[in-house]
Amino acid sequence: MSDASQSPHRDHLRAAASSARDLLVNSDADRWEFFTKASTTREVEVAPGTPPKETLVEEVGVAIRTVRQDRAGFGAASGLEADAARRAIEGAFAVETALPFDPLPPSRLLGLSDVTGRRTPSPRGWAAHATDQLARSVVEASHGRLKLRRTLFQEGSYCWLLATEDDFVATYDDIAASLVVELQTMKDGDGIWRDWIHLPVVEAFDSSAVARRISDRALLVQGPLATDSGLANVILAPEMTARVLAALAPLLMATDGEHDPLPGLLDPSGRLASSSLTLFDDRLDPNAPITGPCDGEGLPARRTVLLEEGIPRHRLASYRDAVLFGETPRGGALRLSYRDYPATGIANLRVDTESGLPSRELLTRAESALYLLRPLAPVLLDAPGDSYRIVASGVWLDQTGVRGWHPVVELRGSLSLLLRRIDAVGTDLAWFQTDGGCVGAPTVLIRHQPVVG
Repeated sequence: MSDASQSPHRDHLRAAASSARDLLVNSDADRWEFFTKASTTREVEVAPGTPPKETLVEEVGVAIRTVRQDRAGFGAASGLEADAARRAIEGAFAVETALPFDPLPPSRLLGLSDVTGRRTPSPRGWAAHATDQLARSVVEASHGRLKLRRTLFQEGSYCWLLATEDDFVATYDDIAASLVVELQTMKDGDGIWRDWIHLPVVEAFDSSAVARRISDRALLVQGPLATDSGLANVILAPEMTARVLAALAPLLMATDGEHDPLPGLLDPSGRLASSSLTLFDDRLDPNAPITGPCDGEGLPARRTVLLEEGIPRHRLASYRDAVLFGETPRGGALRLSYRDYPATGIANLRVDTESGLPSRELLTRAESALYLLRPLAPVLLDAPGDSYRIVASGVWLDQTGVRGWHPVVELRGSLSLLLRRIDAVGTDLAWFQTDGGCVGAPTVLIRHQPVVG
């Protein structure tokens, strides 16, 4: 990696780590972990024909985990100066808690994986230029029925460093970018359609492809109303799939066996979902939103299979949770801010689409179906009670034609049956930000689900 591609914060992070090491070596901590991160978030809002509005937010800070005999502590402080490290160490000592085991991973588990080099920041004026291109592409893709209302370009530049008392050091810096797009109808402008788009490489942004993707779904809701109830084939648009999988994510993480709801959802052969569904947490894919050489504690980044053809294989866990719940440590810790204690979490939950169907083939296979486009409320999954509730808007399809728009529709039923009735997944994978982490999801076809109009 060339010096020009490195974050300007990297030298400051190293200096902060050196200051923290001096303080910790001279303390009575048996083991310790130092983490520091600097990030800059830039948002550029652009409405066609108006000057861009830009906002910058910067954050820098350090965090310390310590172990003294059988007591563990955690402290964090803003800034990179020596005083910040001192305040974090004092905070960790002040809140120490007795633990029956050492929560810091042993050095034999720590290591790095190869990751793609740092992506380059977008050039000044990119957001305005992309908005102009997208505005023309939307009009063309929608045949004049839609227009671009505004875009919100979000770019985060971050650099972090992780060090331990046994000379393990990991550093990483990168750029993450996304685009929020709002469309409205050309005729009256009342209906607003919003999409979030992950941009793995800003330079590869294709305004025509993005316009087709968002315009196709925005136009579906412009037709006549058509409501129905009863058992129906259901197609989940990628965003709907992502929301369902995000709600399912807690089942894929380590937990107390006594209160684990997963066994109660499995059929006699140990299957949770149909053989069409394979899920993994991918921390190595350079096109995924969250990347790095290791997880939030220093275990090598990896691709962990969570569900293989419907059968649970592994569960994610931070090192502390892995020890607590008897799981094998696989690098399942997240640390999105220096203020966060490393916690078990999904980085990039992804559906395997290698055996998926192209969109047209999936729609043809569905015959008549309810195509759910957008959630109207949080997806609720009650794993212990084996139930789910989805409230969304969608359209009714007959073969590949649209019968009409269903503005509010509710689905309730058995969660285990919902998962085992997945008939096919598409190939149109897209990334989404959810409360359960970043999810890469395609269109999914589910057979015979109860629908309340």
